[in-house]
Amino acid sequence: MKKILLFIAIGVLLLPAASNFNVTVNDAHTEIQEEKFVEREAGENDTEYWALLIAVGKYANVPEMDRPSMLIEVENFYNTLLVSERWKEDHIKVLTAENATVFNILAAFKWLDEMEDENDFCLVYITTHGFPILFDLPPFDEDDGMDEALATYRGFLPFPNPWSWEPLANPFAILTDDLLNFLLNRLEAKGICFIVDSCHSGGFNDNWSYVKANNFAVELAKDLRGGNRIVMTSVREEDLSYGSIFTHFIVEGLKGYADSNNDGICTAEEAFYYAKPRVMEASGYSMVPQIFDDYEGEMPLTEKELPPSKPVIGGVEIGDANVTMLYTFYSTDPEGDRIKYHIKWGDGSEEYTSFYNSGEKVNVTHVWTKEGTYEIEVEAIDEHGAVGEKSYKTVTMQGKYSVDQRQVNTRYAYLVNDTRWLAQSFVPSMPVLGEVELCLICWADGYDLELSIREEIDGDDLVKVTKTIAPTDEWKVQWVM
Repeated sequence: MKKILLFIAIGVLLLPAASNFNVTVNDAHTEIQEEKFVEREAGENDTEYWALLIAVGKYANVPEMDRPSMLIEVENFYNTLLVSERWKEDHIKVLTAENATVFNILAAFKWLDEMEDENDFCLVYITTHGFPILFDLPPFDEDDGMDEALATYRGFLPFPNPWSWEPLANPFAILTDDLLNFLLNRLEAKGICFIVDSCHSGGFNDNWSYVKANNFAVELAKDLRGGNRIVMTSVREEDLSYGSIFTHFIVEGLKGYADSNNDGICTAEEAFYYAKPRVMEASGYSMVPQIFDDYEGEMPLTEKELPPSKPVIGGVEIGDANVTMLYTFYSTDPEGDRIKYHIKWGDGSEEYTSFYNSGEKVNVTHVWTKEGTYEIEVEAIDEHGAVGEKSYKTVTMQGKYSVDQRQVNTRYAYLVNDTRWLAQSFVPSMPVLGEVELCLICWADGYDLELSIREEIDGDDLVKVTKTIAPTDEWKVQWVM
């Protein structure tokens, strides 16, 4: 029997009754809208901005390789570009998850080549797993004898790797540096910014990749540099596989924080040098981003439009189901713009408020119809579309049971298998245990959660319950009772 894969936090609901279980799944990342693109008119000489944003994030048949942060950050990137007057919705193509196949990526590069001309700027962004191939594929141009590759949606083979928990790379669903260089060389734009945030997981230990990957991003950037081009890559040590730290800080810089000379414009170079020290600090100095800048001068990408502050959420943590609950939201905009709030209540419902003055407290009510624990997610958006950092608040709505104690602040996923167990201690203040609620993530079908309660860690089970857990979409948490 497999044990549940991931465990995050614990909430305990106590009152008389026997143990029972219900499942609640938090809503999460939404897909970016379908893109509609226009034909470029002949003879058009104005400078235009074109972007191709690719975030794989989800991989066929190998959910353990999924990285939801890639999908979140590419949406943030997309929305940030649209705040700028330089960027138009129909000038940006986004490929994510199952749409990020080799065929679709090649078609997207073809679209980009057809749209842009020598008067324009192009931004190409790719985030996925990356790895060096053990040997140099034609045209045999690698000093180290190895090509570099990026995985697409089907970038891993759908059967177990006998040497590692990590899957085998699929040689027919990867993008090599030679192919990417060929595609970039077809672009005529006067400025090209190419950003790769490759989440290397430490070597796949198979015949298509190399176990030591510390220089992967450096080698990739060297191979892709060229005239009128800026190439940026994240460098990730073997033990860092999760998150999209580099993208997060690049996008944060492009919102306006990177405008180091205060001219109201954020350039690609400013964004990189804003991100680099923050990435290094956030990663414990195991990541050192690289830039190869062959563009003369600096490449402008966005205008400065600072987003509202991270919202403050006021209201009770423990309430009652089927009762109207009041919550307050508060944020300020550094430029004094009016603010609206996008609220997800954790039960599948969401809403947008009207616009309010910066700093004005906003009261919003909500009713949860089922007992359980929910995560409120809220972001502030100014009248120009700039989106601030999200805030979260975990709330529990009582029904049949009353809450004795809650432990919901831990936001770290533990890998659990057949030989590893997690223990959580608590001292109940009520005489009878009614229900235990756990927050967890599950990668795939076929995993069981086994919960036992003991007086001592090595004592006998007072009660033991087993429940099969449904997969959580894109690593989103679910509260299971």
